[in-house]
Amino acid sequence: MRVRYTQTALREVEEILRYLSGRNPSAAAAVSARIEQVVAWLGEFPRIGYAIENEVRILPIGRYPFLIFYTLRSDEVVIRNVRHHARLRPGSDNG
Repeated sequence: MRVRYTQTALREVEEILRYLSGRNPSAAAAVSARIEQVVAWLGEFPRIGYAIENEVRILPIGRYPFLIFYTLRSDEVVIRNVRHHARLRPGSDNG
């Protein structure tokens, strides 16, 4: 299944990697690779995450504290957000 990032999700990934790169470039590379791996899994197994609300699904990226928020369309997975688990969920007051 095709996977597409929203502009918001792309910006969030960029911000995460920029922040990490300034502190630990090898950690940034590891997180980037893990995000790519998990997103590839979503293309193969789109229901691997769990539903939270309004057709939004969520999938943690494993050993790193980030979550992928996505929706399923008939022919694609839409990555809506990629956030640190401590941030509020998308659509909440501070999200």
